[in-house]
Amino acid sequence: MTSQNTTPRNTTTPSTTSPNLADPLLDPAVVGDFLGRVEELSPAEDPGGQAGLPALIDRFAALPAPPGAVVVIALPNGIRALRFFFAVALAGHTPVLLSPSTPVSRVREVARELGACALVRAAVRADAYGVTDVTRTGGADVGLFTGRPYLHHGPGHVILMSSGTSGMATGCLHGIDALLRNARRHGRSLGQRAADTTLVSLPVYYSYALVAQVLGGLVHGSRLVMAGPPFSVADYLATVAGRGVTLSSLTPSLIKSVVTAGGELPAPLRTLTVGGQALDPSYVSRLLKLNPELGLYITYGLTEAGPRVSTLAAHREPPHRHGSVGLPLDGVEVLTRPTDTGERELLVRSDTVYRRRVGEPAPSKRGDLIEPGLLATGDIGHVDDDGYVYVHGRSSDFAMVRGEKVSTATVRRAAESLPGVVRAATRIAVVDDDSAVLELDVFVDDAVPPTEAEMRRHLRSLLTRNELPLTVRIRSLRAGEHHK
Repeated sequence: MTSQNTTPRNTTTPSTTSPNLADPLLDPAVVGDFLGRVEELSPAEDPGGQAGLPALIDRFAALPAPPGAVVVIALPNGIRALRFFFAVALAGHTPVLLSPSTPVSRVREVARELGACALVRAAVRADAYGVTDVTRTGGADVGLFTGRPYLHHGPGHVILMSSGTSGMATGCLHGIDALLRNARRHGRSLGQRAADTTLVSLPVYYSYALVAQVLGGLVHGSRLVMAGPPFSVADYLATVAGRGVTLSSLTPSLIKSVVTAGGELPAPLRTLTVGGQALDPSYVSRLLKLNPELGLYITYGLTEAGPRVSTLAAHREPPHRHGSVGLPLDGVEVLTRPTDTGERELLVRSDTVYRRRVGEPAPSKRGDLIEPGLLATGDIGHVDDDGYVYVHGRSSDFAMVRGEKVSTATVRRAAESLPGVVRAATRIAVVDDDSAVLELDVFVDDAVPPTEAEMRRHLRSLLTRNELPLTVRIRSLRAGEHHK
């Protein structure tokens, strides 16, 4: 829906007008108590940042916009970002989290595509962002977009940006009640409990961190410790030991950094989850060997699914299952359908699947809705006879190279299995005779970078001749890039 920005302010009580906000956990007093259990490793010092949750809720309820209007929040990881997120939602509007490092032009594009009514950043220059009436509240600047209609979705919604799977200004509209449901199911699959202390080291604008960790802490009563980025193994291990962390989540690239540095994890950590792209099974085995008491969970999901789909309790499974992403969560069904290439695409049926796309049109069909509650993931895989889900790659991860079908995901995984490699990227190039060839960019940690010769030897030991890239480029990562 659209509305001109002259709409009177929202004077309703969202919790009484929207079933999406009916969950008792969304009572401002309950959320305020939860935020009181959040610890920040590097607290932001701002004398104006003492505004409590009720005052922020009132501030956003007074916006000159209809219920469900979009508010863009681009703040660093921390209590402040969470306070603004919940304040916007509890005021009956639609929060969307962006990276605080998002360039000005990109912020303006996202706001325009989403029809946002307001922007929250640590500091806002009105002329640069195209906003007016900039005020300081809760330790951040709030500015209003003017001169265009506001889009609004009704109270009880959240937009999760899906730039990792679709367009740069494309988001997914979710009910906050569905996100809480997904957080409950994911936490149950891990055995999460109120006594846990969860380390949030991934940015909260990632759907995993926001739903599985932040909302997971809310629904299970856990305490949160907010950290990073950037990530360093030494800081991570010190934080786990020094802050009493029992539950942590890392991406495969960060797991590899931990294993390369030795791999032994300190007490009191009892549960480690891995999300994002696939983790090589050899790293699963190495982690478990080095940490025999650890509960290690391999998870699968995508923003469009709300976001978590399945969990593998790797420490309870035989090694031949370490390449799986586990069993679907309660209330989730994973199906497959044939593709044009003869592979099978994974589908997800759940009541936590997003409601619709918002923003710019998605450039690919990954994450498309087949029907309400049924999602085409764009991932190629299979479900075995015991119900375990395996992901082989994305549908875009298969290309014809010199007349042979090649899995570019296989090439990336082979490169990423070498110590010192944080991530790898492939591209298809056309050479003089119009044939397609594979090129590989390997992003390495400066501490232990492999040479191009070492990388080629490693690839020859794992790949077929047709899978070997013609070009291999070794690139060093700058500090803080491990999250990408």
